[in-house]
Amino acid sequence: MRNITRREILAEDTGSPYYELRSYPEPTVCSGCGLVYQKGRWTHSAEAPAQANRELCPACKRIQDRNPGGVVYLDGSYLQAHREEIVNIAKNQERLAREQRPLQRIMWMKPNGDGLEIATTNVHLARRIGEAIYQAHKGHLDIKYSEGDRFARVYWRRDDQPTSKK
Repeated sequence: MRNITRREILAEDTGSPYYELRSYPEPTVCSGCGLVYQKGRWTHSAEAPAQANRELCPACKRIQDRNPGGVVYLDGSYLQAHREEIVNIAKNQERLAREQRPLQRIMWMKPNGDGLEIATTNVHLARRIGEAIYQAHKGHLDIKYSEGDRFARVYWRRDDQPTSKK
């Protein structure tokens, strides 16, 4: 009996056009971000050969299609007073994630009413950002996964109640 790899299970399970069960010719350089595909994965590389194959990596394809893997919705009066700190947490989480997983990226940050919407290329980065903000600033965190766990909506909210003077 043949062992089924995790990659085969995930590819079959997701139905995602961005999770490709194929190898790129090595080396392949992403024409969008410059990542290099070598030894079966996309990595940061100091230099890529001039004759390397050129294609978009899965993250750049998602960004081009404006099709996020997760969305973080931030809201509440507390956000208005601490917006810069909270945005920096999100950016730091992206930077930390990209060190090991260069396809995990923030696609956009944009105002959403009085709140902020952060779209990510990956469900895990959306969750990671929400959890980091919650850990640093408390509030209320709710994570909702779509069927198949390949898309996440992360909701964080904190409203400060005025303190009453006695």
